[in-house]
Order: sequence, then C-alpha cells, then structure tokens
Amino acid sequence: MKRTSIEKLILAIAWIGLVGGILFTFLVSKGIIESNQEMCVPQAAVTFIGGVAASVVGWALLIQIVRISDKLRKIENQLDK
Repeated sequence: MKRTSIEKLILAIAWIGLVGGILFTFLVSKGIIESNQEMCVPQAAVTFIGGVAASVVGWALLIQIVRISDKLRKIENQLDK
C-alpha cells in the first residue's frame, strides 16, 4: 500500500523516537548509577523502566495513527469501486 510523505515521516519519527528514547534512557540511567549516591540503583531502574515505557507508548501511538490512515484509505478505495 502506498503511503503519503506525511505517513512516511510519522513512521520515521516513531522508529527514531523508540530507538533514541531507549538509548537516551539507558544513558541517563547509567549516569544515575555512576553518581554513586544513596539509592541510585532503584532510581536508575525506575528511570529506565519509565523511559522505555514512554518510548514504547509514543511509538505505539504513532504506529496506530499510520494504521488507522491505512484502514481509512482501504475503505475509501472500496467505496470508489
């Protein structure tokens, strides 16, 4: 199925956001652990889990937008026939 340039851009943003968000969260968590402060490991774990969850939710929302657009285009094509 052909996609518009906006849909391709949304897909690129979704994948870059997912990978970049996980990497950024990993680096932040690593920095928290390296700070050697009290209770840094639980704080790093919560930060990592929260960051990964936020990245996955953002990715899923953007992918869902593209899927809805695909379904709408499919319905439009069926109505045109």
